[in-house]
Amino acid sequence: MMEPSDLKSRAGQLLYRELPEEYRYRDPAPEPGELGDLEAYLHGFGHLLDLIRATTEQAYADAFAEPADNGREIQAWLVPYLAELVGAELRAPDPSARRRELNETVGWYKSKGTLTSIDEISDVISGAEAVVVEGWRRTLTTPRMTLPPFTVPAASMGDGSPMAAPGLPQGTPDIRYANRAVIDADGANPLYAFRVPQRDDFGREIEPLILHWRPRNRRGVPCFPGAYDDTSLRSPDLRAPTVRDVGPHPNRTIVHVRPPEGVFASGLNGSDVAPTVNDIQIDPNETAQQPFGPQQVFEALGLLDDETAGALMIDGEIVLPDRLVVEGNLTIPAGSDILFHDLIFTGALTLDGPETRLTMHRCAAERVVLNHPTDAPALSATDCLFNTLRGGVGFAQLIYCTVMESTELERLWASDCIFNGPMVDLDCSGDDTCIRYSRVPSLTELGDCGADKSPTNTDDDPNFIRLWFEAGDDCVLRPALYGEPGAGVLDLTSSDRLRAEDEGEMGAHHHMFHVASVHALELKLTDYLPLGQEISVRYDPYLSRPPVRAE
Repeated sequence: MMEPSDLKSRAGQLLYRELPEEYRYRDPAPEPGELGDLEAYLHGFGHLLDLIRATTEQAYADAFAEPADNGREIQAWLVPYLAELVGAELRAPDPSARRRELNETVGWYKSKGTLTSIDEISDVISGAEAVVVEGWRRTLTTPRMTLPPFTVPAASMGDGSPMAAPGLPQGTPDIRYANRAVIDADGANPLYAFRVPQRDDFGREIEPLILHWRPRNRRGVPCFPGAYDDTSLRSPDLRAPTVRDVGPHPNRTIVHVRPPEGVFASGLNGSDVAPTVNDIQIDPNETAQQPFGPQQVFEALGLLDDETAGALMIDGEIVLPDRLVVEGNLTIPAGSDILFHDLIFTGALTLDGPETRLTMHRCAAERVVLNHPTDAPALSATDCLFNTLRGGVGFAQLIYCTVMESTELERLWASDCIFNGPMVDLDCSGDDTCIRYSRVPSLTELGDCGADKSPTNTDDDPNFIRLWFEAGDDCVLRPALYGEPGAGVLDLTSSDRLRAEDEGEMGAHHHMFHVASVHALELKLTDYLPLGQEISVRYDPYLSRPPVRAE
């Protein structure tokens, strides 16, 4: 049923306010809360005028790469045309990053070859905080006259750090001092800006917190060798730039990138949102498909009521978080057809009955249980992350999905997926199962889906990223578990065979363009670095933690 508020328009309200008071007084509403005849008539014109205004505003926004003052942005399909006008070759795979890349193109060309432009390109194309290290600054060279440190004042290194002990050979760290990144309260150099991702109390992304850092003691012993804040000098590393821990070289530029957190970004729900599976109110008598996403969960929590919706308003519109974490186990009633999108489940999803159907988009679930054999896929998932798939007799269709542990299914249709754990009791004979462009634990055990008939599959190690996690009083560098930031995210040292059919990455984070963005960055930097410079891009887990305060 249409509410009176649905009939209102912005232009209609302006027209009605401009009427003399007499006309508004003589236009009473037939019922409390409804519109008068004259007011409703003006809102009819107002809807048309609002559409004309929106079309005009969008046409203005389509002429520029940067967002307009009203928040409108150029449409994605127009970006290549505008890029051609300025001679820009866009590389970023993420549409939002591609707009910013276009907006910065002219500035980058003007500062081409400078460290500032390389750092800005790395931040934009990778979509994360990046620190660029010039190899010649970290390479130990033979002392020569007029070559630093002989021309540097003996009192300091020029940045406030103490000079090395007298007589200490060049390149030898001074063990009296430890060196690491510390917060520089007076810093303003954009090359030393550290952007910390932030989310508000509802889990929505907001502007990052910007800190500035500096080396604590440039000539001291590095606390984290090989990290972005390691300023010690080393002999040239002659290994290939693709090696995980490759060192500096005069002809090498190293780009340290903050590892992506993937599905489980920090602060997703914020402090004001704590949904459980009880907030997903499934109607067991409904035969049509029932969709559930952040909006439906917020409605169940009462956060979209008239009294509380104002807290979610930004520029006059309600803005919800991109995804939510839902606590608890959920059993989907028999015969139900459910669609989940942008929801993360910490417990199990159990399908009750052979006629139950579950569709998932951009979701995650700790466990999905398929207890009944079916002729059609009971589970259809796209861009999803699972810890386990259980049941042993179920039938699933997976596209761009990652299963971190065991997969226990009878039938499976899979494309561009990663199965990290064992695949138990899977029937690969005939047309029952089809797996393509996917990572499987063993090609020899897949039968018709093995290397002979499905050469697009691979059993190479997925090599998930390793991050620092607290373990008591210590920190441990390890791959993330389900529910932790970085779970299921591929490292840059993963095999090139873990490529999807469209040359992106296999698995649940395909739609987030993690690996594709880094490859795009490598291509972009070849046009901006001096001839002969090679590029080494790596995920630096130390960038996941902000610098500490100087003591």
